[in-house]
Amino acid sequence: VHTVTRQLAQFTSVTIGLSVGGLDVKYQESVLRRHPDVVIATPGRLIDHVRNTPSFDLNSIEVLILDEADRMLDEYFAEQMKEIIRQCSPKRQTMLFSATMSDQVRDLAAVSLKKPVKLFLDSNKDVAFNLRQEFVRIRKERECDREAILAALVCRTFKDRAVIFVQTKKQAHRLHVALGLLGIKVAELHGALNQPQRLDSLKRFREEQVDVLVATDVAARGLDIPGVKTVLNFTLPATIEHYIHRVGRTARAGRAGVSVSLAGEGERNLVKTIVRRARRAVKSRVLPADIVAKYRDKLAKLEPEIAAILDEEYADKQLKKMEKQTNKLESAIKNEKTDTPMEAPRQHDWFQTPREKREEKERLALTKHVGKAEKTQKGKGKKRKHDDDDSDDGEKKKKKRQTKHVKDSAEERVRKEMEKVALLQSRMAKRQKKQKRIRAVEDDDERPAQRQKQGKRKKQTNFANDLTDVSKASTKKLRYDANRVQKGKPLQNGKFQKGKAVKGKKGKTFGKPQAPKNTKKKNK
Repeated sequence: VHTVTRQLAQFTSVTIGLSVGGLDVKYQESVLRRHPDVVIATPGRLIDHVRNTPSFDLNSIEVLILDEADRMLDEYFAEQMKEIIRQCSPKRQTMLFSATMSDQVRDLAAVSLKKPVKLFLDSNKDVAFNLRQEFVRIRKERECDREAILAALVCRTFKDRAVIFVQTKKQAHRLHVALGLLGIKVAELHGALNQPQRLDSLKRFREEQVDVLVATDVAARGLDIPGVKTVLNFTLPATIEHYIHRVGRTARAGRAGVSVSLAGEGERNLVKTIVRRARRAVKSRVLPADIVAKYRDKLAKLEPEIAAILDEEYADKQLKKMEKQTNKLESAIKNEKTDTPMEAPRQHDWFQTPREKREEKERLALTKHVGKAEKTQKGKGKKRKHDDDDSDDGEKKKKKRQTKHVKDSAEERVRKEMEKVALLQSRMAKRQKKQKRIRAVEDDDERPAQRQKQGKRKKQTNFANDLTDVSKASTKKLRYDANRVQKGKPLQNGKFQKGKAVKGKKGKTFGKPQAPKNTKKKNK
């Protein structure tokens, strides 16, 4: 969004600022102090700047735009958006944009906005008209072949400009490693990467340095990558709205595109919904059994190499963590020895305390970590133990460390992906069943007929109709009447002559023709 906005404003005096997480805070502060005309921001970093950047606030905001409004107003960003709206000017104009409108957005528009106007470019439940949708059926006993089927599709058919969507970060990274070993130029995009790494992956894919991008739902919204030919779904998402956002990465701006989804037995309901709403015929793609077996054998041969790479990366990650802690301790010890006064860091006003962040993360997490739950339950009673027990605990901890990085089978990996989808679906089902607040708000779109019947209809004059009627007959009549008035002759309806009103009809020069009333009574 920031790049496109800068391109649009390059020949104008409009200044643009960027405020997103993962980039240099000092540079962003210097830009925001100049009070740019347009600020493009993510919620968390914007609140950080409002609270901690001098001479920057949202009191003078004239227009507040929420892109991907259904995502911005869900439970993950609810507290942050409340804080931003509270800081903004009450006289602002609010604009909500989204490819799919949810109930939360509809409720907000009905309650919070004044005289809201809805503009729909297309139905928010349909995919692009020039998108060809295909599905590959996965039998219940062949769920372990998903990776082999995906590898066959990418290596044989969809070799370039393809985006693969998966449900978890772990699976995304594994597919990135596996496809790389198969000779595919591939990049990854998910939540485990920092902001520079994400931008680098996008840049390489845009510049066609890599042919395939493996991503989670982080890339399902807000990304306009030109030239994407194919979208592949390793597993189907939880809802039809998520599916629309995913396949919307292709077939953009009138171009053609293809979406291929691997659908198991547990995903049949969503497939039926997609087929029912499709405007074009949905195709079924079948892969020969010998091709699937060939790529299954290839992945089985590469499995030791994949495991070795993942283990090496895990060890490197742990080593970096230990180095960071060691450097921190060394700097603290060095300052104590030299007795040099440390520079007092600037006090930072955080939107949430660490405890509030932790509680929110636990509340929104789909699964609870068993280790953390056990720690909180046991509490401080662990410290009082005998020396023998301490030695036993040391051995147990070593075993836990050794077995922490477990290698899952293909069935286990697919099962975890499907479990996450099921948990998302159950959470959304609970949210829909939850009773909504009763609000005394009239929606003009739902009851236009009742409003017309109840309100008194304003009497219309012929002046507006004559002025706006551009038909041939109306034009002739207007000229004919003007000529008669100039000559001093009465009009055909006998209403005025030389601009004078007729008796009994004072002040009215236009209107429906009426028969003259007989004043004399007829003799019987």
